[in-house]
Amino acid sequence: MILLISQGCSANLSESEQIAGLLAKNNFDVEFNFTEKCLNAIILNLCTVKGDSSALKAVRTAKEKYPKTPMLVTGCTTPELIASLQKIDKAISVASTHAVERIPNIVKKIIAGETILDLQKEHSPKLGLPKIRKNSIVGIISIAEGCMDACSFCSTRMVKGKLKSYDISQIVKETQILVEDGCKEIWLTAQDASCYGFDTGTDLAELVMQILSKAKGDYRIRMGMGNPRHTLSYAEKLAEVYKDERVFKFLHLPVQSGSDKILQAMKRKHSAEDYKKLIDFFYSQFSDFSISTDIIVGFPGETEEDFKQSLDLIKWSKPTGCNRTRFVPRKGTLAAKMPHQIPSDEKHKRSAELTRVFTETALQNNLKYVGTEQSILINEVGKRNSWIGRANNYKSVAIRGDYKIGDRLKVRIKDAEVFALIGE
Repeated sequence: MILLISQGCSANLSESEQIAGLLAKNNFDVEFNFTEKCLNAIILNLCTVKGDSSALKAVRTAKEKYPKTPMLVTGCTTPELIASLQKIDKAISVASTHAVERIPNIVKKIIAGETILDLQKEHSPKLGLPKIRKNSIVGIISIAEGCMDACSFCSTRMVKGKLKSYDISQIVKETQILVEDGCKEIWLTAQDASCYGFDTGTDLAELVMQILSKAKGDYRIRMGMGNPRHTLSYAEKLAEVYKDERVFKFLHLPVQSGSDKILQAMKRKHSAEDYKKLIDFFYSQFSDFSISTDIIVGFPGETEEDFKQSLDLIKWSKPTGCNRTRFVPRKGTLAAKMPHQIPSDEKHKRSAELTRVFTETALQNNLKYVGTEQSILINEVGKRNSWIGRANNYKSVAIRGDYKIGDRLKVRIKDAEVFALIGE
């Protein structure tokens, strides 16, 4: 029995599903939650994008629960994380994010008593591998790996490398297999989905067009996170894709700051105005379009005025979701060495204020849906005996009743909360 714990983005989740599939193919049973069963090994697929603290906490928790069980850490494994793991236990094995297909053999070795350090950087497309999906109706497809940018605060480029887009025909084939296997949602994921194909002469819009034309069936596509400057270069082409009912009218655009001065220091290569242009464009093209974004508070040199510009941008753009992060200096990045680092208590204060502004804005935005009718796809079990469905713009809708994952329903919105609409 192998315990597999996963953190982070949908790309990490996809890799965990592949790791589980590969382990099962090698005759291992896989458990996704802490268990009283006897374990042969533990695999932690970790995320360090927001710092090492949550990753190290997961390692310590697993160590406390299973002190004698061999452990393998994979995912976003930076040199800084590896050094910290060595301080916890020198017997912890580590594999890079590119080692997915090698993990069954690594697991066999650590069970036999070896300590493995597999940090090879070469990788092949993570397509066509067996999977054990955590959600029966959600198929996650990695369409690329790596990044075209080198933001001053981010370790993604160091971990994942330069952009490597996967072949369109392979992605289409993967989609067809997943739809035939009962998937109702297809998530196209990457570290930056918006620059898909920039290294091969195509783009995300063309990829989705190919999927829609060749993968027949009843499903919805959710496009992954995208850098505003890349998305802006083919926005009109992307709008044509959104006209198909099989594409969620949803876009995740991480702006990171409302201040051009801070964006320049972050080396984001887009402006707040670029983000606004995209929001204006998609809101004008579709009456029911939703946006999600990311904001980092407390970046070195961020003044009260810079922070206020971020708050104003949230109030103006009315995102459905906003990933709010306090700046964490990542060793090896430019931002870690910048002057004018913001004190921790000030970062916490700004984070709390951003949360307040976002939740107020999101609630007011959601209240506008009260009384409307929505078509939803139930894709997860909710809290308090409810189900969670996704509307055509990917907004969450909570509903009670005798339903199951994969059901499509017509609902009337009777109330709203910050993170969900309430339907009947």
